[in-house]
Amino acid sequence: MAKFKVEYGGDEFSQNLEKLGRDGIKSIVMSGADAAVKEMQDLIEAYHHVVHRDMKNAVGPGKYHEDLNSAWVEVYPQGNDRRGVSNAKKAYVINYGRGKKKGRKSGDKFITGNKNKMQSVVSAAMQAASDRLIQEINK
Repeated sequence: MAKFKVEYGGDEFSQNLEKLGRDGIKSIVMSGADAAVKEMQDLIEAYHHVVHRDMKNAVGPGKYHEDLNSAWVEVYPQGNDRRGVSNAKKAYVINYGRGKKKGRKSGDKFITGNKNKMQSVVSAAMQAASDRLIQEINK
């Protein structure tokens, strides 16, 4: 899960957060999701998991969720490829492998191995969106 830091005082930040409202928070989370989509597509391309580009083109944000303390969007390959195989299932098998098979079939960790890189990219995008929205509010 990506997080972003806050460089504002406690009272000032809570006031800005109230001004942002749910739409502002959703905008921040969705900007992070857009960065995650691009990063995952780049990882699929970099690890050569591209034949017909079905999985790469299917990467997208899921539904926006929120509860009392957090808001999130899951980013993963959506839908099925041209043969009817789930793109999310293909990404899972490529990442984790198939059971006890050895070698390439054991998974190459193209997503979990790059978790820190993805988190930093998403955090930077969310931080930029947050700073931009708070500057617009305080004009």
